[in-house]
Amino acid sequence: MSLRERLDALPALTPPPRSLEWLHPLAVVLLLLPLYAWTSPRGVALEDDGLFAMSAYFLGIPQPPGYPLHTLLAKLFTFLPIGSVAYRVHLLSGVFGALTCAMVWLILRALACDRIAAYAGALLLGLSGTFWSQAIIGEVYSLNTFLFFTLIYLALVFLHGRRRAVLYAASAVLGFGLADHWPLMVLSLPAVGIVLYPVRREVFRHVGVAAAIAVAAAGLPYLWLVIRSHAQPAVSFYGPISSVSEFLFFLARRGFREVDVSQSATAADKLQFLGLLGSQMAREYTLPGILLVAAGLAQSWRRLGLILSGALVWAWVASSLLLTLLLSFDFDPVMRTVIRVYPLIPFGVMAIWVGLGLGLPWFGGNRVRAGAKALVAMALLIATFLSNVGVNDRHAYTWAGDYARAVLRELAPNAILFVHGDQDALPIGYTHLVEGVRPDVTLYNDQGLLFSNRLSTPFDPERARKIAALIRETERPVYHVERIDHGISTTDGALYVKPRTDLPPGRLTFELTDTAREFLGRMETATLTDAWSIHHREVLRRRFMEVLAYFRIHEPAVFARAGLQAPYEQMEKSPYGQLGLLTSYNLSAMPPADALEIVDRVDTALGGDASKADRARPPYMRGLQFFRLSRDAEAADSLRRSVEIYPNRKNPAVMRLLEYYAERGVRQAFFDLGNRFYLGRSVDRQTQEKLVRLGARVQSLPADGLRPFLLQTR
Repeated sequence: MSLRERLDALPALTPPPRSLEWLHPLAVVLLLLPLYAWTSPRGVALEDDGLFAMSAYFLGIPQPPGYPLHTLLAKLFTFLPIGSVAYRVHLLSGVFGALTCAMVWLILRALACDRIAAYAGALLLGLSGTFWSQAIIGEVYSLNTFLFFTLIYLALVFLHGRRRAVLYAASAVLGFGLADHWPLMVLSLPAVGIVLYPVRREVFRHVGVAAAIAVAAAGLPYLWLVIRSHAQPAVSFYGPISSVSEFLFFLARRGFREVDVSQSATAADKLQFLGLLGSQMAREYTLPGILLVAAGLAQSWRRLGLILSGALVWAWVASSLLLTLLLSFDFDPVMRTVIRVYPLIPFGVMAIWVGLGLGLPWFGGNRVRAGAKALVAMALLIATFLSNVGVNDRHAYTWAGDYARAVLRELAPNAILFVHGDQDALPIGYTHLVEGVRPDVTLYNDQGLLFSNRLSTPFDPERARKIAALIRETERPVYHVERIDHGISTTDGALYVKPRTDLPPGRLTFELTDTAREFLGRMETATLTDAWSIHHREVLRRRFMEVLAYFRIHEPAVFARAGLQAPYEQMEKSPYGQLGLLTSYNLSAMPPADALEIVDRVDTALGGDASKADRARPPYMRGLQFFRLSRDAEAADSLRRSVEIYPNRKNPAVMRLLEYYAERGVRQAFFDLGNRFYLGRSVDRQTQEKLVRLGARVQSLPADGLRPFLLQTR
């Protein structure tokens, strides 16, 4: 048979279910949905959970590309008379997670697998660790997988019966998929085209109407999103979308370019992510399950032919291997946690391969085969459930809500609070805006994102100055969670930073309130299983250690009287806790030799799991101590080592090294370093002015600013 004949050959497919046969995919839903409902957190969680709960509640605009279909469906679930708003949005993920598995059941039956194999594949996907984790929180991925596997199933049905109505239904599903998570849908979409290749002529005859249906299904939710953005809902990521260029900027996620393509990412990071992906896939279904995956992959080429087996391979590759190669993330704990949820469609394909693997003729005669197959399937499902239930049973989870309430309790009456990143802005935003905790507080995002009451646009270089102006002009108490470079003295309370206009500029003081100490105790005893919460606790350990170290060094009597030795020793066991020791304020109060000893100890404690930014911190701090000892050459070497570990302009060692080169008139090294990290990059006004001042020490600077200066290398 020629290649063309093989491509045009139609495989033997089972017709769609009739009458009572539909009870079987319904049974899949009824088996999984109660499990998801029980193991789901009852309140807000981390990841993007708070964002999607707020967006649903306010009919708001979440982060690009906006996910309008998810917002509209989630809004319907907020009307359910059960639990919190967050829990109702979790149920949306559970419903579509269970429906995804029902679609896998239908696909396996369409591929001529028996019911045992179909149940095994469908339930195995539902019980797999990553898929289960996304079916119990507010996220877009279970809806995305449902729409994709529905599209695959409808393509198989059209391949079997060539009914025009089925093609039009598939077009609508495609449009809805583009209105949910279009990047993952677009990457996986060629698999659907491969399935339909043998009937391409029939598809082309109806392509005009089908395309119009898809455009309408995708366009209407996005049209709603644009119109809704002008209503200024409480949650609106960038604010009103007022032009085609602004819409395309939003849709294409151009504001996330430096996240998707990190300045410091290398080919080694991609290889590490590929290794992580391989290990994740090896663990997802336990070892026996992976053996069945391999057997099913081999079986698919024999049973399904070149077209359908190739379609499954593409669907497996697209949002796993291909996506990993397209993205340029630093291999750090946060991005490892982010990327692990992207391959849900590939995990669904692996579940299909498990079903095909169970169809191999290795179980003896028909009756013996059915019984043995059922036993193998049951054992595999039980093993997968037991492997993942400990991580995904989160019905008693309260970490994110507890953190948000602790921060809000710390604030003085009628306060203003600036939040920053996902791990503080989303749970605090949900707790304050949706649950109504501390209605006297006004919440802002310091980057001008997320909330409609922004002080400035997200790309305004004057953001820090506008925040400083508000702090100086308002009579209300102001707090922020992350440090903001506004030039005003602050008091660090671990859970917050409080600007102090009553102190001379440049002062940094510390305090530890009873609320913060109470949360500190709960933080160390909390049982956390999800990667986001575990990482968040490490971040908080670092913040708390900065405060505890201050009292231990500067106010030992208060440190002893307040009983801070025990939590200090506890957090000192954590590498992130030790990172909290590396603050310029605390190390500069010590003799340089003692400071270097601490730096060396922290450097040794940090393992390969730490981020590049964290691993670059000790050599940066070591360089600062060498400067104190007038060992400038060693200091510069340490700074260069820091830049080598974390080659990113966010690394403070870059600016300090530029200062070193400018002070000594090392012109070529100054321009090489400046061009490497700042040429063609947008920077805030304060950084720009600093670079201009430094450059003026090396040579005269043209009056029109930074870019012409950095273009000069000789």
